[in-house]
Amino acid sequence: MEVAVDLDDVGVYGKMDPSGMIDAVEGFPKLCREALDLVDGLEGLPHGGEIREIAVLGMGGSAIGGDLVEAMFGDELGLPFRVHRGYIPSSRYSSQTLVFAVSYSGNTEETLSAVDHVASKGSQVVAITSGGALLRKAEENHWLAVVVPGGLQPRAALPFLFLPIAIILEKIGMIRGFTEQLQRSIPALEKRVRQWGRVSPLGENYAKKLAHRVWGKIPVVYGMDGYLAAAAYRWKCQFNENSKSPAFCHTLPEMNHNEIVGWEQLDDFSRLVELIFLLDEESHPRVVKRVEVTSELIKDTVGGIDVVHVRGESLVDKLLGTILLGDFASVYLALLNGKDPALVEKIVRLKELMAEDDRKDEAEEGDGGHLV
Repeated sequence: MEVAVDLDDVGVYGKMDPSGMIDAVEGFPKLCREALDLVDGLEGLPHGGEIREIAVLGMGGSAIGGDLVEAMFGDELGLPFRVHRGYIPSSRYSSQTLVFAVSYSGNTEETLSAVDHVASKGSQVVAITSGGALLRKAEENHWLAVVVPGGLQPRAALPFLFLPIAIILEKIGMIRGFTEQLQRSIPALEKRVRQWGRVSPLGENYAKKLAHRVWGKIPVVYGMDGYLAAAAYRWKCQFNENSKSPAFCHTLPEMNHNEIVGWEQLDDFSRLVELIFLLDEESHPRVVKRVEVTSELIKDTVGGIDVVHVRGESLVDKLLGTILLGDFASVYLALLNGKDPALVEKIVRLKELMAEDDRKDEAEEGDGGHLV
């Protein structure tokens, strides 16, 4: 199957990516700098000494930041940390719960429902949003609000939705060293943009090469347990939304105890799968060995295997660099698939249908119809 798109042709991006998703990915380091400024000088911060648990409420690209913070700092926090995706959180929330309600648009219905629930329990709420109903709730209830710039797809706004959570936790004394690590990682991110950006040719650009390897296949991303498990989930979601490809993820070593056996069936399917291992070479030596052995055992039953060797000066540097690589690869794969990476038509249509059902329900109630 011949590739119809030349990723080295810079004119392709204006034609196939009119909303500029590639611009947002290449601007990732700049957004990280801006996220630092958003929280600088913020007043009315919660009191860390009063907090006994932390929760993040969100959906999709607005929730992944909670996973990343938990993966990096869960052990250091020494407190229960939960990421809630849905309408009704558990009843355990209290005045000693610090809640980050994250909705880029401010109108995510699940998050709005969840934040009303936790507010009724007296929880301390920090809203992170560009506006909408969530910002109005924050203003009415005098919650701390981090107002982020609008105009992006939520998944492209990750620095605005993720970094403020960690920066606030550092400001109230619950974690240490994050801001310094972030500041030091930004020049490395800028270097990676030069390596993986659109003007870097295919022969020297690992993100473009990876997209070519995945093209026509189903990516399955395995992250080492910990921060790379969260990164693997981000990659999976980016392949879904940007590339319009089915994609899946799991963790290692856990997959060695179940999923590895599943590659023995459905040869026609497994040949269409490209496995991607995200490997920090400073991981436990037995985990590094497991990647080698696992790859050897199943290489003949899948379409291909890639091992991404994650390096960096700090945990923050490694995590952000891994996320950036996945973002680039997913945009390049979108173009190879002939898709606009910005569009998420099925999500938009789903929301429209849900809204139609809401209006229908209201009309039936108003007309005296009966509900079963």
